[in-house]
Amino acid sequence: MTATPCLIGRSSSHFTRVVRVIAAELGVPYAFRPVFDLASCDPADYGGNPAMKLPVLHLGAEAVFGAENICRTLAERHSGTGRILWTEQLPGPAARNVQEMVWHAMAAQVQMVFGTQAAHLPADNLYFAKAARGLAQVLAWLDARLDDVLVALPPRTTSLMEVSLFCLLEHLDFRPSVGWEDHRRLQAFAAGFAQRPSARATAYRLDRPDGPESGLQAPGA
Repeated sequence: MTATPCLIGRSSSHFTRVVRVIAAELGVPYAFRPVFDLASCDPADYGGNPAMKLPVLHLGAEAVFGAENICRTLAERHSGTGRILWTEQLPGPAARNVQEMVWHAMAAQVQMVFGTQAAHLPADNLYFAKAARGLAQVLAWLDARLDDVLVALPPRTTSLMEVSLFCLLEHLDFRPSVGWEDHRRLQAFAAGFAQRPSARATAYRLDRPDGPESGLQAPGA
């Protein structure tokens, strides 16, 4: 496992950012190749993913699909002391429910943003209206339970649950769909996590063909 990993994704994607934060937390370097056109229907533009979804990690000729799968693959390359807490290591159903709701909310955010902002479909369509209501209910549910779940987590560098939740929350500001400004526990969590070097180094932005996004990402960057 000597080849430098190449991450294919978008700097504006919360799923891509989950991978970048985990890589930064572990100090695993990688190259980054942004995808500019989500209207493409060519799997080659998505790193060979037949589902045409991001992110994708290339390790030489091998491709790894999906954010969690990629995070685990990068962690296998890590030889330091950092410890990522994975879903199966969360202490009980309450914490695992939080992770499940975060994944659902991230998918719903993609559904609404791509459907209404990229495809310009009407936001009042039942498909998007139900997704928005579900996302709002999930955020309220998370806000009511987050503190109790966090205090019960074992020692760690960070957890996939915390990283994915943070990436979701900041994405709700970057690509507004459902408001969360009244959820004080979520606001406090996001503000605290945002101070980590891994969060500061992976802030959302729009990739440009003439921009500086591509290239080797150093540990912590």
